[in-house]
Amino acid sequence: MSALLALFGGAAATYLLRVLLVAVVPADKLPAWVREALPHVGPAVLAALIVGSLVHQGGIPALFTAGPAPFALLAAGFVAWRFRSLAAPMAAALLVMLAATPF
Repeated sequence: MSALLALFGGAAATYLLRVLLVAVVPADKLPAWVREALPHVGPAVLAALIVGSLVHQGGIPALFTAGPAPFALLAAGFVAWRFRSLAAPMAAALLVMLAATPF
């Protein structure tokens, strides 16, 4: 139960900060270099979450061990580079993980 409360509390705090930032600082008041960087925040955060989940138990060497996760990361990177999409790399990584994981 406490994990569920922590999850909802974190979601509420994140949403509140997001709304406050949008309400207090409109996008047209931000410097040009910040507006240009904003579209890259989402993919950067997603990449950080993916790499963090890959190496959380084994550190950086976990990226170089045999297993499906590094191959899924490589597939997602290639698909992201080739198609410039956010959903396609996630689908590619999921397909690699599903194909490599025994049922």
